[in-house]
Amino acid sequence: MNIHNETRKARPPRTTTVAGIRVLTSQARAEAERAAAGRGVAAVRARWALSSDDHRRATAARRVEDSVRDGFSLPAAGLTDRGYRGVGGGRATVVAATPEWRATTVQVAGLWPFAVGATAPVVGCPVGSHFVTGAPVHFDPMSWFARGFITAPIAFVLALNGFGKSSLIRRLATGAVAAGETVLCMGDTKPDYRDLVEALGGQVVDLGYGHGSINPLAVGALGTIIDRLPDPDQRRQVAARVEAGQVNIVAGLIELVRGSRVADYEETLIAAGLRELYSPAGGFSPELPPRLSDLLATISGGANRLRQFAEEDDDVAFRAATKVLRRSLRAVIEGPWGQIFDRQTSTPLDLNSPAVCIDVSRIPEGDTKLLAAVLMVCWSEGFGAVAAAHALADAGLAPPRTFEVVMDEIWRVLGAGEFMVDRVDALTRLNRPLGTGLIMCSHTIKDLAAFDSPAAQAKALGFFERARAKIIGPVGPEEIERLRAAVSITDTEKLLVTSWAAPRPPTDDHLDNTGERETPPGTGCFLLKTGEADAPGVPFRMTFTPTERARDIHNTNRRFSHLTGEHHDGPQPSFDAEAFEVGEDGDE
Repeated sequence: MNIHNETRKARPPRTTTVAGIRVLTSQARAEAERAAAGRGVAAVRARWALSSDDHRRATAARRVEDSVRDGFSLPAAGLTDRGYRGVGGGRATVVAATPEWRATTVQVAGLWPFAVGATAPVVGCPVGSHFVTGAPVHFDPMSWFARGFITAPIAFVLALNGFGKSSLIRRLATGAVAAGETVLCMGDTKPDYRDLVEALGGQVVDLGYGHGSINPLAVGALGTIIDRLPDPDQRRQVAARVEAGQVNIVAGLIELVRGSRVADYEETLIAAGLRELYSPAGGFSPELPPRLSDLLATISGGANRLRQFAEEDDDVAFRAATKVLRRSLRAVIEGPWGQIFDRQTSTPLDLNSPAVCIDVSRIPEGDTKLLAAVLMVCWSEGFGAVAAAHALADAGLAPPRTFEVVMDEIWRVLGAGEFMVDRVDALTRLNRPLGTGLIMCSHTIKDLAAFDSPAAQAKALGFFERARAKIIGPVGPEEIERLRAAVSITDTEKLLVTSWAAPRPPTDDHLDNTGERETPPGTGCFLLKTGEADAPGVPFRMTFTPTERARDIHNTNRRFSHLTGEHHDGPQPSFDAEAFEVGEDGDE
C-alpha cells in the first residue's frame, strides 16, 4: 500500500495552469504525440487529447493577451469557450440553433457547401413560411394522403372571421387544380370561390330566383354514360343508382315543403311514375328528361300501373290515397321553388373543367328551406358526376381521376337541415372509395353542435375528429380548451394561437384620412396539426403571391372598398394554375 502511494506521488504532473486554464505539460504533450502516431484506440484518444489541448492553449494565449494593461483601458472580460465572461462580455449560456432555410439546388448553388438537406418534406401545395424559422411549408390533403402522412384526405380549417380561412382554402384549391385534381365547390354561399374558379378557367353555375334552374329529374352525368358502358351488369347497376337518386331527391324536396317524412308507398309511387315517364310510352329520354310537373300529371292521371303500385282498386280510391302526395308536388311546382326546380337544367355540370363552383349566394339569407333544397340537389348532381367519372375509369374508358370538395362556412351547410349532417357524415366516412378529398371550414367548433338532436350533434362533432389534418387559425382561449378535447395542443401552441387573435392596440398615428386599412397582426397565421399525438404542430404564415394580389381573388371586403379606397378596375393578368409556385418570400 505504501509502495503504491509512493509511486503515485513520484509520477510527474500531466497538466499545468496557464492564465487559469489547464493545459498539458511539455512532457505529457510529447507522450501524447508519440501515442497519436500509432494505431488503435489509444492513438484515437491521444489525437483527441492533442486537439483539445490545442484549443485550450489558444484560449489561454488570448486570455494572456487580453490581460495586458496599458494604463488607460479597463480590464477586459475573461474569455471562455462560450464567449467573454463578465459585464458586457456577451457570454452565451445556451448556444441557439442556426435558422434553416429550404430552396432548390439552383437557388442555393452559390451557398455551397453550407447548404444541407431539410428534414421536413416538401410535399403538396406551398401554403406559406414557417412562423419561427421562415422555411417554406407545403401541405394539401390529397398529397399528404398519397405519401402516407395522413390516413384520410380530409382537412378542417378553424379560425375566427377575417383572418384568412377562405384565402387559405383558395390556395389549397389552386394547388389541387395544379396537381390535376378537379375542385368542386358544391354550394358557394357568399360567394368566396367564384372569382378563383373563373380565373382558373373553371365552370360557374348560378342558382337562385331568376338566376338559373336545375331539374331534379334529369339523369345528370351518371345517366348519360349508361350507353357507353360495355358491361351489361354495370349498365344495370348504374341505371338503378340513377333512379334511386331521382327518387331520393324528389322525396327530399317534398319533405322540405311538407315538414314531415314521405311515406313508403309514396316513394314507391314516385319510382313508378319515373319509370312510366322514361318508358317508350312516356316519351322522355336522358337527353330530354321530364319535369316535376310531368311527374305530377302522371300520378294524377292514375294509370293502371300506378294504381297497382298503390294497391288501390279504382280511380276514386287511388286519388284519395295520393291526395297528400299530389298536394306536396303541387306546392313545389306552383310555389316560388318552381322557378328553380320545375325547369330544365340551365347549365349542366362539366367535370372536364378544372374546377366547378355552384354559386347560391343569390338565395335570400332567410330562405333556409330553399337553400337546403338547392344544396341537396347540387350535392346529388355533383356526386353523381363523380360517380360517372369513376364508372368510366373502371370500364377503361377514361383515366382515373381524383376530386377535391370544398365546404366553406360549413355552419350554413349543416344549418340547412339535419339531412345535410347525414350527407356530410357519409362523405367523411366514404371519401376514400369515392376518390375525393374534403376541406371543411368554420369559425368555431360550437357550430358543429348547434342541433336539437343529440344524434346530429354527435355526427357533426365527428367531422372535426375524423379530419386527419386540422388547421387552426387565430381563436380565443375558450375555443382552444374546446379543441383540446379532440386534438393535442401544448401550452406554448395555445399562447401562440391566442396571440394571433389579439388585435393591435388602436392608435392615432394615421390621421390623414387616407382610408388605408391596417392588416390585423394574426392574419394568415395558422397551426397545422396532424393526428392526436403530443407531437408539436407546424405554425406558418401565408403570404399572397403577386398574381393573387393582381387578380384580387382573395378580396372578400369589396362592399367596404369605398371606405378603404381599394379599387381594382384595371386589366387583370391571366392566372395559370400549372405555373403556380410560391417562394419563401411569397413571390411566384
